[in-house]
Order: sequence, then structure tokens, then C-alpha cells
Amino acid sequence: MTLTTHYSLLITSVRARYAFTLIELLLYMGLVALFMTATVYFAWDVVLGNVKAGVHQEVQENLRSAAHRIQFEIRNADSINTVSPILSLTAPSPNNPTEFRLSNGTLEIKQGSGSWTPITSSAVEVTSLTFTDLTDTSSENIRFILTIRHRNPSGRSEWEKEATIESSAQIR
Repeated sequence: MTLTTHYSLLITSVRARYAFTLIELLLYMGLVALFMTATVYFAWDVVLGNVKAGVHQEVQENLRSAAHRIQFEIRNADSINTVSPILSLTAPSPNNPTEFRLSNGTLEIKQGSGSWTPITSSAVEVTSLTFTDLTDTSSENIRFILTIRHRNPSGRSEWEKEATIESSAQIR
């Protein structure tokens, strides 16, 4: 064997060790595609989970805030004027009367001669608000049921959230 032939075989052998066959290339590309698909699905689930958590938080925050405000105003009122459809309370001056109403999916409050002010944010819609007078001979109580849902103009399922609270408060 000549030196040139021996050198040529050595180069061919080195090239063969570092070269990819078509099957190896397809296998690697398939593995990379599988990894990328799994990564995209995982990232999509994280994004949708974040959206759902934000929607849930928005609804719960509005529900707690509105219920707390209603309870606070009932507890600090002097007496009940009317209960349905608008809750009207006799309150200390200058907030007399204090009134709550549901207007176009927004819970609103009016104190004294002021204007109606929204309590809930524009991201949510109040779907139900019911006041019930539970007054007996010893105390004046009002029970309320408040249902809030997230506004979902696109109709996407991850933006669907509705919550209800039922509570009562006594005039002190």
C-alpha cells in the first residue's frame, strides 16, 4: 500500500467518524421538534394560567371590596329607609341618605347630595344584587346577595369567572 492510498483511507475514516448519516440527522431533528413542541405547550399553559389567576383575582377583589363597603355603610347607618330595588339608608350628615343601586352591571353608591359613584371596576359586571330586610323588634338587619362575573367580550373560557357572596350586617 502506498503512502498516498494510506493517507486517503485515513482521511475517509476520519470523515466517516464525524459525519452524520441521513437517519441520524432525521432523528436529531425529530428530537428537537419534540422538545420545542413540549416547550411551546408548557409556555402556553403558563400564560393561560396567569390569565386565569388574574381574572380570578379581579373578581374576588371586587367582590370583597363591594361587600365590605356595603357592610360598612349599613353598620354606620342610623336606620333603613327602603330596601328594594335601591338600598337607602339614613346616615349621619352629610352622607344622608346613603344609597346603593345596580346600574348597567355596575354597583354604585350615592351619599347625600353627591352623584352616583361606581364601587366595582369596569373589568367586572354585577349580575345580581339582592337586599332583604331582616329587621325584627330588637335590631335592624339587612341581608345582601351579590354576584359578580368577569366581563368577557371575547368569550374565551380562561376569562370566565363568577363569584357570589351572601352576607348580612346590623345597624349599630
